[in-house]
Formats: sequence, structure tokens, C-alpha cells
Amino acid sequence: MLLVMAGGFAAYKFMVSNDTPSRAFTDLELAAADTEHTGTCYALSTVLIANGVNRAAVRTWSRPDEDNDDQWRLVLEDVAQGPNGPVRVFQQFTFARRGQQVWLTDVDASEGASTDLARNIDRLLDAPHGMRSTPVDRCSGSGARGYQFPPKN
Repeated sequence: MLLVMAGGFAAYKFMVSNDTPSRAFTDLELAAADTEHTGTCYALSTVLIANGVNRAAVRTWSRPDEDNDDQWRLVLEDVAQGPNGPVRVFQQFTFARRGQQVWLTDVDASEGASTDLARNIDRLLDAPHGMRSTPVDRCSGSGARGYQFPPKN
């Protein structure tokens, strides 16, 4: 019986993909959507945690190209009460590694939500600014500059 249970668990783990980006990917600095791709002074992981990505919404990571660990898609899904009943609300962010930064390269979202890259970067930065989150090493010294960094009081 124990052998059957162990075999079932192994088959389940083999068939179900719990794909997530590596820590090396999420610890990279998030770049702004400006033409210079100025660093924001926050790691992707810091931005996501500050925005409460680990809360109520269902979070799903995937790789658009299975053989490429330098590009990841994050889908956040929830259900909201619409005028005619429950509706699916989602945001889909595609991130790509470029050198020592992560760029937001594409945004898809439910109707009515912005898909503009610059607007989404600005919105994502509101939470770490408001919480005075820890910046990446490059920005920890006095006089450090980045996109919207240091945050305005």
C-alpha cells in the first residue's frame, strides 16, 4: 500500500509542473520602461512582495519558451463581483532578463485595466516606495539614483 501511495505521489509530482523562476532571476533589479531602461533600485522579488502578490489572487508562473529561463510570465487571477455576477479579473506580466536587469516586456489584463508598460511599472513601484522597501545594493548608498528613486516623501 505504501509503495502504491509513493508511486502515485511521484507520478503526480512528475506530471504537475510547479514552475517558478529561480531566485537569481527574481533578485535582479527591475528596469523602468523608459528608453534607457533605468534601474528602479528594487529587485523584482521586492516589487512583487510589496504588491502583495502572495495574497488572495491565484499566482501562476510559466515560461513562454520552455527552453528559456531568461523569460517568465506571471498571471494573477481573481474573481470579482460584476454587474451580472462573478467575473474573472486577471493581469499577465511577461518579464525578460537583460544583463543584470529584469524588463517588463508585455502586459495583458482584464478589460478596463491598463496594459501600458510605463503605467504598470509606475503602479508596481508605488508599493515598495510606500513601504520604504530595501533597495538593491547599487542603490543602498547615499546619493544613489534610479527611476523614481529615492522615493518622494
